[in-house]
Amino acid sequence: MQEVSKLRILFTTVNFVRTLPVFLSILTSPNREIIEKDFCRWKEFCSKAMDPMSVKHNFTALNWILLYKPEYRNLLLHRFRRPPKAIRSVIHYVVTRILWKPMESLYINTEEIGGGLFIQHGFSTIISAKRIGENCIIKQQVTIGYNGRENPVLEDNVVVHCGAKVLGGITMGRNSEAAAGAVVVKDVPENTIVGGVPAKFIKMSNSV
Repeated sequence: MQEVSKLRILFTTVNFVRTLPVFLSILTSPNREIIEKDFCRWKEFCSKAMDPMSVKHNFTALNWILLYKPEYRNLLLHRFRRPPKAIRSVIHYVVTRILWKPMESLYINTEEIGGGLFIQHGFSTIISAKRIGENCIIKQQVTIGYNGRENPVLEDNVVVHCGAKVLGGITMGRNSEAAAGAVVVKDVPENTIVGGVPAKFIKMSNSV
């Protein structure tokens, strides 16, 4: 077990070379503030899984997240694409895209996303909302997208659990949740949890 641990530390350390250009890109990005909000939230969620060395410093924490959370790479690339006509943003995007391959089954097609978005697992997930607020959580095999010509709005602190679908020109209010497997096609009031097909009120959320 000790040998495995040493190999893992060596592997992590070697990857510092790939992480350094990304770290510098974040520091010089026009979107640094919102990227740092994302990073702090991912660091908080992942801290228990990290080794002590990784948790201690932002650079080592970023290295760990890039290594073991490919979903974060997709989100970071999304942030680097804004504003799309800025040369600096293009360079940051291209360098990061070459050094760190994004998750192929995760698609982020939402222009406006507030800081602190956390994507858990992210496998087979499509995020095509009109707008997403701050500190939202989206889990695996989720579809957030169109029903006809309209797509949804997720306000602050919304959680979309695994396998849920949020479709059409609806709004999920602050602190609301879509339970696992739910199909949400109507507005969800603030501080409520909905579930089922089609989704219906289950209970008030713990935020109340």
